[in-house]
Amino acid sequence: MDVIGENLKNIRLSLKLTRSEFAKDVIDGSYLAHIEKNKNEIRAIDLVEILEQNNISLMEFLSSFGEVKEKNRIYEEKASKAFFGGDVDTLTDMLENSAYPGLIIRQVVSLMRDKLTNHEASFPKKFKTMIKRFLFSVDCWNNDCLWIIANSFEIFAPDEIYSIIILILRNYTDFEDYTDRKIKLLAEIVTNFLELYANSKVSSWKIKHAFSYIEKMPSRPIIFYEKARVAYLKAENCYNKEKSTIIGKILDYIH
Repeated sequence: MDVIGENLKNIRLSLKLTRSEFAKDVIDGSYLAHIEKNKNEIRAIDLVEILEQNNISLMEFLSSFGEVKEKNRIYEEKASKAFFGGDVDTLTDMLENSAYPGLIIRQVVSLMRDKLTNHEASFPKKFKTMIKRFLFSVDCWNNDCLWIIANSFEIFAPDEIYSIIILILRNYTDFEDYTDRKIKLLAEIVTNFLELYANSKVSSWKIKHAFSYIEKMPSRPIIFYEKARVAYLKAENCYNKEKSTIIGKILDYIH
């Protein structure tokens, strides 16, 4: 996820400056507001000028990227744990009291809370549009983007889900080069897709390739559940009642 805007906002707030004061004579405050919300990009020359006039070196600015990414990871993993544990209070506390992460990730956490409280249907349309617009404007999805997709399937129309799955099946196949977290997120996305469409009228080649994708993933402990879940879905899809029953018992035990 693009964190330039988020970094600029955090620096500006730490200096206790208004947007107009922070970006004086470079860009106007209203445009900076859009940059901080990751709605607009900032030109490199403008970024450098803003940093220089606030006595911040480019190296100092770039060094904070790793910190933001790590905070995003911690926030996302905490949200996922709370969601799967049905912990509405933790999700609420994260939304009300956490300084991180960016707006899009917070919106997804809000959606997760709504799903647990059965208020998913009331999730604002403008937030759905914002999440989609962000994801479809990014050329290459990083872990933050993949986490957003894995936890917001409900907001996408079927044709949008198909586009996401096709892109993942074709472009995210270097499994041996991926971290456990990236492998886990990809497995979650494809498993979510199969749970929704394995027994529907979706093109059979999409289903077949999705099953194959999970089967080709390395046998890492981090995705044991997803592999088992997909094996169960495939057994169901092939009307193998005996196998699906056995796998179902395993899933009940580990979930």
